[in-house]
Amino acid sequence: MIELMVGVTIFGLAMLPLMWMGTTQTRGAYSVGKHMMAGQISASFLDSLLGLPYNECLKKIKTLAGEGKMRVLDNEDLQKTLEAVNDSSIQKDMETSFRYFRYQFGYDHDEAGRILRLNLEVFYRVEESDEKSEQSVKLSVLKHGAGNG
Repeated sequence: MIELMVGVTIFGLAMLPLMWMGTTQTRGAYSVGKHMMAGQISASFLDSLLGLPYNECLKKIKTLAGEGKMRVLDNEDLQKTLEAVNDSSIQKDMETSFRYFRYQFGYDHDEAGRILRLNLEVFYRVEESDEKSEQSVKLSVLKHGAGNG
């Protein structure tokens, strides 16, 4: 009976690091997933701006950057980002996941060369035990306006 109890105790102690490693990997995968979603939001958002003619893009980014503060992703942003998702249940899950995403937008404008540098940083919340911290993905792109009206 004692050998059985010692064996179960040793087995239990051996399993603790494996269980800890499993939860750590799960947390890491969750964080990577959030990072990927933030990157996809950033790329999609900037891609929609790059698709506009130069003057229209300049007008829109002046409006977006005018407030100069953090903005929460609203339904319009989400709908543009999630256009490709046809499954309504997946779309609802993604909207729930995006509710804590915020972004900050800025730009630099070279009027003489008709060049815009668009800067977008998307922040997402990472929850680790009782700590809640934010991480971000930052993208910058250039748009040239020669011949684009």
